[in-house]
Amino acid sequence: MANRKQMQEKSMYASLDMDGDGVVSDPELAASAALEAAEKMDAQRRMAWVAMGSMIVFTFAVFLPIFPDARIKALSDLFGLFYIGQAGVVGSYMGMTAYMAKGK
Repeated sequence: MANRKQMQEKSMYASLDMDGDGVVSDPELAASAALEAAEKMDAQRRMAWVAMGSMIVFTFAVFLPIFPDARIKALSDLFGLFYIGQAGVVGSYMGMTAYMAKGK
């Protein structure tokens, strides 16, 4: 059998050792990378939903009668930047999701 490298005591990679044998194997590293990728995709999905939801809530808030017309006119440039930024987040998420699905 080949010489196998054992982990040091209290190694930062000890959490990757799923079977507890003291060795982090290639399948354990692959499983860890797949879990990290799934967590990243979940975070990106949540970010896109929050961006989309904030645009909807913001739109409804602007049309409520509690804001004076002068204030809305003064902030109109900022509103446009807000929508562009949030739509960029949503569009990037959708585009990358479609791109990654095409590669499978």
